[in-house]
Amino acid sequence: MIGEARALNVDLASGKKIMKRKIILTLLSLIFLSSCVISLPDFIDVTIIKVEQTEDGGLVVYLRGAKEGYTVTVGDQTFSCEMLEDPEGVLRCTGPVFKPGEEQVVRFYKGDDTTEPLAELVFVVPDYTVGEDSDGDGTPDGEDLCPADSAKAEPGVCGCGLPDADTDQDGTPDCQDGCPANPDLTSPGASGCELKESDADQDGVPDSQDKCPEDPLKDKPGECGCGVADLDEDQDGIVDCEDQCPIAYADLIGDPCDKDEDNDGIQDGADQCPFDPNKKTAGYCGCGSPETDTDQDGTPDCVDLCPLDKKKIQPGICGCGVTDKDSDGDGTPDCQDSCPTGALDSDGDGTKDCLDGCPTDKYKTAPGVCGCGVKDEDSDGDGTKDCLDGCPLDPLKTDPGCCGCGVPEGSC
Repeated sequence: MIGEARALNVDLASGKKIMKRKIILTLLSLIFLSSCVISLPDFIDVTIIKVEQTEDGGLVVYLRGAKEGYTVTVGDQTFSCEMLEDPEGVLRCTGPVFKPGEEQVVRFYKGDDTTEPLAELVFVVPDYTVGEDSDGDGTPDGEDLCPADSAKAEPGVCGCGLPDADTDQDGTPDCQDGCPANPDLTSPGASGCELKESDADQDGVPDSQDKCPEDPLKDKPGECGCGVADLDEDQDGIVDCEDQCPIAYADLIGDPCDKDEDNDGIQDGADQCPFDPNKKTAGYCGCGSPETDTDQDGTPDCVDLCPLDKKKIQPGICGCGVTDKDSDGDGTPDCQDSCPTGALDSDGDGTKDCLDGCPTDKYKTAPGVCGCGVKDEDSDGDGTKDCLDGCPLDPLKTDPGCCGCGVPEGSC
């Protein structure tokens, strides 16, 4: 089963979080091995070394590296913790049991303040079998910190599966000693584990680890190699052994020893445009582009979207060369307004005078057949407007003729 541990290093004086990192826990069989480690103030390499279920149904978490004086919780439950004398350095925390397979979080709090955890370890509650002895060493798995190692019941210094032997009695166990049979060495030198390391240049670094064994000032070649110091006298970021101008100012582009490449009288270090003799600063247009302002509006052509219109630097609604003025203040600029000078409607018919063919006739917006002020009516329905019909009430005549309107011709 795989769990995830989250650790927060906390500055106890200020209470501020100063680092956050994640650690992957691996639960093998019934034991959380020492790969589950966190580091925090007063907790050095805190490790879940075992989680077990007691016979009365409680859950016990064994922690190595933790100390007393902190509140420990699992989930929302506060666990009771005590430091064991055997094995030494193990904090045993007991609380209510959780269902096997549940993901739970072990949290550490400073003192009794449980508002902000100092660290968190996430794990999956295992399914324990009380009384089982996997390695047959006589210690039940529930009490065995190394349930797969028949020679050990606790990890010790070297961990489960490795003895804590110290063959040469030098205080370093064989599992950490590169020379387990030589009490004077814990790692092999140039001559292996038989003799002490030689240091030809007397710089304090053994020859086996010294990349420059004959250079007392260097233990690795660096940029210039052994025997040559990695100096940068002119502080230009190029070491002297590779700098064509190690003392004079070097501009890093073109000829490294030419301090004024565009010959404009300004040294490249102070010239923003070292290759443009016409400019010493980039300005609006950048090096190599002039700051020309054709329309003399104070904005150079390179950023002026209307370079020939001194009243505009961008087209706006009406475009370059045309003002975006709104003479009548109706919200529509003159260039798009069919009546740019006003919104007068003299006859109150809803059509502005500038668009009204009959601005004083509220019944007409165009003269029509009869003209403004005269309705285009056809009272007798003969297809001829009254204004042009000599007999506007006689559908059979448009002219009175000899007999007059209302009397057919030839009957009078």
